[in-house]
Amino acid sequence: MSKSLTKNLIVTFLCIGLILLQVFFPYFYYSSAPRNSNSTFNVGITYVYEQDNVSQIYGQVSQIHSLGFKTIRVDLVCDPLNAEDISNNQTDVFFSAAQYFKMSVAVIINNQALTSTIQYYLTHWGKYLSYIQILNEPELSSSWAPGALFTDDEITAQFQQDYAVVQSYHLPVQLYTNFEVGFLLRPNIPIELSKNLNFVGLDVYMQSFLILSPDLAQLLHQITKKQIVITEFGMDTANDTAQANFLIQGLNLFKSMGLKSCWIAYWNDNEGNYGIRGRLAEKMVGEWIADNTKSS
Repeated sequence: MSKSLTKNLIVTFLCIGLILLQVFFPYFYYSSAPRNSNSTFNVGITYVYEQDNVSQIYGQVSQIHSLGFKTIRVDLVCDPLNAEDISNNQTDVFFSAAQYFKMSVAVIINNQALTSTIQYYLTHWGKYLSYIQILNEPELSSSWAPGALFTDDEITAQFQQDYAVVQSYHLPVQLYTNFEVGFLLRPNIPIELSKNLNFVGLDVYMQSFLILSPDLAQLLHQITKKQIVITEFGMDTANDTAQANFLIQGLNLFKSMGLKSCWIAYWNDNEGNYGIRGRLAEKMVGEWIADNTKSS
């Protein structure tokens, strides 16, 4: 092997090593950093209460509260055409419980929500909200055409339409939109939407994205100039130990990164294995909250 080829290979491997170090160093740094047990850290969770019976909802909110969660994130669930519909009853019971236990509530305005539905919801329950999420992972959202993604203009137009509806109610809430790793391919979307947001959400799933989350959070913060909150964090697995360890690993990481909040997905999940209710993760996350956050 010639000296010139050897030199070129050394330079190539050094460059690869530097790139890998730049990508993975933040994860290794924060995952090994000491955590201040007295610092405030808001741990929330997504509760799909529409999958539970009305009689279950109050007790479930009570259990979520007893574990130390501070925020409950929910879908915008109601029927504006039938006041007696069960979805309206479920939402009434949920907010009654959330108010009793002094839980902050974040509602998700999904990408296909009708203006009339948003208006009905905010008229009846808007005063109980602390956060409103306008659109859900818009960079990955599908339009009405099968298999087609929203164009950038469609996303912006939908956001501005929903934003105008929310603003018309003059609610004392914080607004946010959440993004997954797909924002890397369409960074103009979080840049544009964040102009009207109080903070920006980052959704983290899978071990690989957890490892990259310090880089993703830093980049999202740099391009939006907004505080970053982990708005969806979970693992779809039937393995209780793997799920629990993943969530604890992430909570430790996000807290060490100096983030203020992490909202877990989900409390219950009838369609998959994200839910922590009744599983090892419920116990371990509750213990982590008790050990790592201030009680209020």
